[in-house]
Amino acid sequence: MTRRNAELRRRDIISITVGLTIGICAFSLAGPRLMTKLTGVEGDFRAEQCRWQKDYDGVRQRACVGSFTAADGSFTIRRIAAEDLFETDPTGPVASRVSGPSADEAVRPGLRSLAPLLGIGLIGFAFPLWALTAGALDLFARLRRRRGGARGTDTAAAAR
Repeated sequence: MTRRNAELRRRDIISITVGLTIGICAFSLAGPRLMTKLTGVEGDFRAEQCRWQKDYDGVRQRACVGSFTAADGSFTIRRIAAEDLFETDPTGPVASRVSGPSADEAVRPGLRSLAPLLGIGLIGFAFPLWALTAGALDLFARLRRRRGGARGTDTAAAAR
């Protein structure tokens, strides 16, 4: 193995580690909301108090506190938050989902708001998988060449 190949492998390992870290972090942030959006309990959110707030990245969004009632009437949550559920103060109930009777946040039905976060997560997993596959294929090719070289010398020795 030459020094250049060792540097390439070290760089690939670092890239894989960084990519997996980004992917795992993005999916851990998106996971709970994704599960709520896919398997949560449908119902209506009724806003009681709304205000504008800045998100962690400086984007202004509407945050409200109110109550949530399940569509089937099985439970009601008296004090629950809803971020980025609507643009203006709602006059009536708004369709939303919660993870269950002990939820602390109502989310908008649909997957639109999670697309950027899931995209980052997929990229975070796609690159390391590509690098691992490329590295494995390179390793198998080297092993095949070594075996082929050893067989070639065996057949040459047998012919003498």
